[in-house]
Amino acid sequence: MSETKPEASSSAATPVDVDALLAEKVPSPTSAEGVIDLEVFQQIRDMDEEDDDGSGDEEPNAFSRGIVWGFFEQAEQTFKQLEDALAKKELVKLSSLGHFLKGSSAALGIIKVQDACEKIQHYGNKRDEEAGEDLTEPEALKRISDQFLICIKEYRLGKAYLQGLYEEDEEDDE
Repeated sequence: MSETKPEASSSAATPVDVDALLAEKVPSPTSAEGVIDLEVFQQIRDMDEEDDDGSGDEEPNAFSRGIVWGFFEQAEQTFKQLEDALAKKELVKLSSLGHFLKGSSAALGIIKVQDACEKIQHYGNKRDEEAGEDLTEPEALKRISDQFLICIKEYRLGKAYLQGLYEEDEEDDE
């Protein structure tokens, strides 16, 4: 005899523990495919060359590294704010935070984080743009919770890939 979950629990938002999720180790992806839009990211990397004055005093890729590491800090702070807003069921704040992180991740080409954040933004407005329909508050909160988990997972993959990329750059310079 199999157990079935009550229907109400399937629509409830799942609590998210950001610290625990971020602490989990994730293997570095071997390819950027599906993780980073390299065309977008290369635009950031191109600025490293413009920043190099030729003196040899600069750390390799210092400009782009600073942007990337700044994004990591910003994203993790935003995840904490999302966790808090989700617990308080603050849809407007969830939408705003989703919009904010969508823009930051888009600037670096972290495509799946961008996609998840765009959905969080719309769900915070109680709207499913893909289906073209309005959502109830419980539906919106459940979908935000689901997308938040996806967002953190994809962020960890993107972070692992980018950290690995900069480690390779350091090894190449030795």
